[in-house]
Parts: sequence; C-alpha cells; structure tokens
Amino acid sequence: MREDGAVSAGAEKGVAAGRVRIALLGAGHGGLALAGDLARMGFDLTLFSFFASELAPVRERSGVELSGEITGFGRITRIVESLPDAVEGADLVLIVAPGLTHQTYASLLAGSLRDGQTVVLNPGRTGGALEFDRALVRFGCRAEIRLAEAQTFIFAAESRGPAAVEVLKEKDVLRVAALPGEDTAGVVELLRGLYPQIEPAESVLETSINNVGGVVHPAAMLLNTAAIEASAAGEDVRFYKHQVNRHVASLVMEKVDAEKVAVGRALGLADVWTILEWYDRSYGVRADSLYDALQNHPYYAGFHSPKHLLGYNHVPDEVPNSLVPLVSLGDALGVPTPASSTLVDLACVMTDVDWWSQGRTVESLGLDGMTADEMRDFVARDSHRSRWLRGALGSFR
Repeated sequence: MREDGAVSAGAEKGVAAGRVRIALLGAGHGGLALAGDLARMGFDLTLFSFFASELAPVRERSGVELSGEITGFGRITRIVESLPDAVEGADLVLIVAPGLTHQTYASLLAGSLRDGQTVVLNPGRTGGALEFDRALVRFGCRAEIRLAEAQTFIFAAESRGPAAVEVLKEKDVLRVAALPGEDTAGVVELLRGLYPQIEPAESVLETSINNVGGVVHPAAMLLNTAAIEASAAGEDVRFYKHQVNRHVASLVMEKVDAEKVAVGRALGLADVWTILEWYDRSYGVRADSLYDALQNHPYYAGFHSPKHLLGYNHVPDEVPNSLVPLVSLGDALGVPTPASSTLVDLACVMTDVDWWSQGRTVESLGLDGMTADEMRDFVARDSHRSRWLRGALGSFR
C-alpha cells in the first residue's frame, strides 16, 4: 500500500493489515471463514453475531481454524454481542449475513455509524444496497458513510465443526459497487488492501443482476426434496452433485439465468454475465452447460445438502431477495420472467409463506416509476440518503 493509502497494481493479499480496523458482522459459515482469514493476516478485527451460540465456540478457541485452500488459525481477541461496540472505531464494516437481515442491520446501525466509515454487504443479493440505503433514511442516519455491496461472497466455504471452517475456494474475481457509484473507486481501493482480486462493477444494478444465487439455489431446493430427506436421514448427500439433476439444471435453472440476463440487458448494463461466464470468471470452471459446470466443479464437491427445506437460507433468503426483485424489475422493464415467477409461486406453496409480499421490489427499493436510463443514472450519481440529506425527499416509512 502506498503512503497515500492506494493499493498498487499486483499488490499481495492483506497488505492493509495493521492499517484498517474491521468490524465483521455475522458468524455463520461465511462470516467465520472471513473472520479467520482476516485475523490470520493480522487485521485488527472485531467479530459480532446476534447469536451467542455462534460466538461461544470462537471465544472458547480464541479464534477460528481454517482448512482447505486456506489453512491456519485466526486469533480473534475482540468478540462482542453489541452492535454499537462492534462498529465503534471501525474503518470498515463488513456485513456477512443473509439478505433477509439487511434491513435489521441498517435499522440497528443507523444511530451507531460515524462519518468516514465504509459499510459493505457481502453479498448484497439483488437490491441489497438500495434496501439498506432506504432503511438508513427511515431510521435517521446522518453519518457520512460509504455504502457498497459485493456481487457474491469472496469464499466458497462450509463449517466443519465448532469455530472451524473449510475454505473450498477463494474466488478469482469479486466485483463490488457503491451507492452512489461515484464512491465505487474509493471503496474498491480500500477493499483491495484485503483481497486484490476485487474489482469495480458498473453500479449496484450490475452487482444485483450478476447475483447468481437465485439461479442455482432455490430450484435445487424446491425440486429435489428427496435429497434433503436423505440428508436428514444421515446419508452423505452433496448439494450440487446429488441435488441438481440434468432436468432441473437445463429446464429450470438455465431459463432463470436467461431471464436474469434479459433483465440486465433491458437495464442497459454494459457487462451482464451468464451463469457459465460467472463460473469461468469466478472459479476458472468452463463448461458447455450448467449441469456439466456444477457436476465437474472441483470446489463444489465438498458442499453438503441441508437437512431441511429452509436450510442454508436458500429459500427464505434467495426467493424474496433474489427472485422476487428479479421478477419485479422484469415487470417494470417489460421483460417476461415465467420461470422465476413459477419458482416464487412454488416456494409460497411449499412453505406457506407469501414471499411476494416479503420480497424486494422496485417499489421497496425506491426505483418505481423510473425508466432503465433513470435507474442507471440514479444509482450512478445519487442515493436515497443523499436526496434525504439535502431535503429532496419527504419522510417515508
């Protein structure tokens, strides 16, 4: 890192250790993997979770043990159960939690964030930064912060026991965008001090559309419950190998992906990735079909199937926060999304939850009434908070 704080081209991983104080919010599979790696590299780190049961083993072991592609022990000395304590003095706040928690985090952080802090959603799913931004307005946050979202999570990782996580793969590329987009360059420079493969996305619309979670997770959960039942019975069932068959991949997942790409193109985004392009860029996995990509993915072989339908948040997070906003954007832009809509309807039937009413929409994200050009211009130059702070918005719930 140069004296001016910028990260030089080709910089090594973790060069900002000792310079950037981090608050990491979330201690699930991903949160512990990231906490362990950052602590292992020597970052000043505070770990928070809403759940004492997640923090107890980390306290008992004084850190996190990593295995797989990254090995070692990350010693974590500051573990807290208070959000204000977690973010106090932090330069960078990393929220590593399902999208369904974003509004909760925003509402509880609104009074604790301070000028100069950077908040990053890891990942944002579809519309995460926009939803977080509106919630900060709703709860009166006047701090001058930078808000950003990642298109995906930096690791493919899975828990291997108390305070132990296997990192199956650190992704080759991770795109990040800030809201407004004018802040993206500064946020990316900061984050490259942690992981140099982070690169700027065009906007939070790009990171939202290139979110592939809604393509690969809900269909596999909803259309192969036999694998979940076998996993619950104690069998060694692997999510991508056993839960995704050729018909589900080709007849459903690839259609959802085509709808996602069509919405991205209707938005006028410059770089919309197909699912196969995403696997190539993120993992270096090349295939002619989604089924072949998932079956031959060397880094996915270790992922186990959940033991119940709501496991891994693939339904309660991905349906309302990936599929519903995709359908809503499609409706606003005149793009048909029958496959995505059908999966949402099926999820409603199978869980007895109205995910349509719970999910993110162009209305809830504050994009209703905008054309594609207006959406792109808004996220590039503005935000709900900036409009509110200059008095351009009235109060809203």
